[in-house]
Amino acid sequence: MEASNPSPPSVGSIIDTTQRLRLWAGRSGSGMTRVEFSSEFARQRVMQALKTALLERSIPLHEVTLPTYQDPVALVDYLLKTLNQLESGVVSITGFATAFSTQTPLPDALRIVNFNRERLVHLPLRQIWWMTPVFLQTAIHAMPDLNRWFMLQLQLTEAMVNSSPSPLVAQATGSTANIDDAYQRSHHLIREFEQARTAGATTQELLTTYLLPALEALADVAAQQQLHDLTTQFEGLLGQLKYGDSPALATSLGRLAELYREQGRFGQAEPLFLRALAIQEQQLGADHPAVATTLNNLALLYKSQGRYGQAEPLYLRALAIGEQQLGADHPEVATTLNNLANLYKNQGRYAEAEPLYLRALAISEQQLGADHPEVATTLNNLANLYKNQGRYAEAEPLYLRALAIGEQQLGAYHPAVATRLNNLALLYEAQGRYAEAEPLYLRALAIGEQQLGADHPLVATYLNNLANLYEAQGRYAEAEPLYLRALAIGEQQLGADHPAVATRLNNLAYLYRAQGRDTEAEPLYIRTIDIDERCYGCDHPEVAIDLINLAYLYRAQERYAEAEPLYLRALAIRTEKLGDDHPKTQTLRQNFRGFLQSVMEAGKTGQLSDHPATQDLLRQMREGREE
Repeated sequence: MEASNPSPPSVGSIIDTTQRLRLWAGRSGSGMTRVEFSSEFARQRVMQALKTALLERSIPLHEVTLPTYQDPVALVDYLLKTLNQLESGVVSITGFATAFSTQTPLPDALRIVNFNRERLVHLPLRQIWWMTPVFLQTAIHAMPDLNRWFMLQLQLTEAMVNSSPSPLVAQATGSTANIDDAYQRSHHLIREFEQARTAGATTQELLTTYLLPALEALADVAAQQQLHDLTTQFEGLLGQLKYGDSPALATSLGRLAELYREQGRFGQAEPLFLRALAIQEQQLGADHPAVATTLNNLALLYKSQGRYGQAEPLYLRALAIGEQQLGADHPEVATTLNNLANLYKNQGRYAEAEPLYLRALAISEQQLGADHPEVATTLNNLANLYKNQGRYAEAEPLYLRALAIGEQQLGAYHPAVATRLNNLALLYEAQGRYAEAEPLYLRALAIGEQQLGADHPLVATYLNNLANLYEAQGRYAEAEPLYLRALAIGEQQLGADHPAVATRLNNLAYLYRAQGRDTEAEPLYIRTIDIDERCYGCDHPEVAIDLINLAYLYRAQERYAEAEPLYLRALAIRTEKLGDDHPKTQTLRQNFRGFLQSVMEAGKTGQLSDHPATQDLLRQMREGREE
């Protein structure tokens, strides 16, 4: 029997767009093309494939990200200067939607670009201009002469989302889209969705062309408050649309569940993941790579909840599927290895985590190249492991190499570079190398504000870490406004009940405690506990940290009867979740012993309860003292 010819890729898919760009970019001479896109992750997937294809033909591929909110004349000069410095080959240009100052109406700014078209189109390069739908709509009318020079006019419509179940990308690169642009893209897509639904578009088209890209636009910038509203709307629409159990529905359910997880809405995420998994296993088979992706995502949810025992077998099953279906050296296998290693690191199982990171690193270097951003991600994770173990001398060169890859591959002002700078600064701070850490934090903050906007969640992270540094140096007056600004950004962009907001509250409370402002610290600690209990559950390791912090405050105030149950509850959580032999459990046990010693010395043991753990330890301490 003859094998049937495979069907061609659908127009607008990642494969179709990549193939068209590859053919066009491989020709000799200069030229221009434009690509309309909505999903940043889909664009990145096209670029990865295109880079590999051109590398095989020794064709250089350059990437230019435009600076944000520039005067149009200055921006054109910047673009021309940058392009004139490049060798012949292909250049990808992004960032148009946020490149122009808001002081100049966008149509007027684009007319200046149109006026300079002759200088742009005759450069000895093959240029790819990436444009979001809202921007392109204006550009077509404002620069018609330049628009005629685009040899290809493509639409990347596939709603590819980041199916990586791991926080690797988030740790390494963060959300790197601009908030204003994301809002514009999302609102534009929702308007088009309503028009398409009225016109009778198919369910598949409504989901993949409009709804998922709209969600992705907001997810790109971690705009959680807006995502909260849109995901609720999205779930309602899924219920209204006639959509049978299919792999496409499973993908939609899985993405919605991921967004719920990112918002800390764990209880709503789990049933969606489970339903997506059941559909995929039934429709695709138990060993399909898509099943492995959902297993990874569900495992990450369980890990976020501290349900480590349930997460591990899912990661192991996903790893087995990847090795069987894709091969032991596939990049997706490296991602799963990273995820499992992260789980072990969180559990303090460092000896088990390290070989997994090393294997993931070897796969990425072999399959993607030593300077690939995914290699930098694994270097960062391995460095985090070494930092946690106090192996600072081994961690530093890994952080430095990850930073160098980011600067080389993405540019010195890319948001991912800001994250690398932040990580290196954290290492220096842990070593007490404050003078070296501060300029790295400041540079990360400047990049974040310039590239992402002053109210981006990543900017809040950098503000928080810089404030931590100042607090460690006793520079309280400089730390407090940074903490307050980070908290305000978190409440505005993520919502008042987001776990990141709880972290900010905890840090601000710690600062107040250090200044003796206990009455201001206490309500912040209490609010932190409340948020984390609702987000994670009452027995999560994060809740244990919150309980310990409040217990320390009560201990310092000699409110022993209120401190004791907090210690006991935190100890029970750590014993259950991490095990009795975990270093964190042992440290807390010693701290509780120290607490009881303080109570004994103050002659206030009558304030303590009859809890067996308390009374047994008191008896041991008394007997030891008598001996």
